[in-house]
Amino acid sequence: MFVLASFTVTAIQHVQFCLNHFAADVYTGPPKGNDWFEKQTGGTLDISCSSWMDWFYGGLQFQLEHHLFPRMPRCQLRRVSPLVQDLCKKHNLSYRSLSFWEANVWTIRRLRNVAQQARDLSNPVPKNMLWEAVNTHG
Repeated sequence: MFVLASFTVTAIQHVQFCLNHFAADVYTGPPKGNDWFEKQTGGTLDISCSSWMDWFYGGLQFQLEHHLFPRMPRCQLRRVSPLVQDLCKKHNLSYRSLSFWEANVWTIRRLRNVAQQARDLSNPVPKNMLWEAVNTHG
């Protein structure tokens, strides 16, 4: 019963983490450059929702802001979001904010593409995403 209850309670958070990270860009091979901010903007996406849904997401719908300011209280991430958007625009970096539905579509599409790459036997192993997942750099 404990395992069932814990899975039920944490399922929402698990879905949130998957949507915020799996649909985002990944880089393959050793990291190039040392631009931490750029890697954060490319590797996460936010879920756009009304402020009354903050309780549901626990503030983690602002995943980019959470990565940039990990110690900031989650209740303040909505306030910082416009500043991060302006900063991204100023430096020509991507800032992605999708609806819950769009993030699910992006995530499923990304997982499908990676699965197709993993089973593609004509593609040499060191060049596909499965190889990269097992042999991560950085």
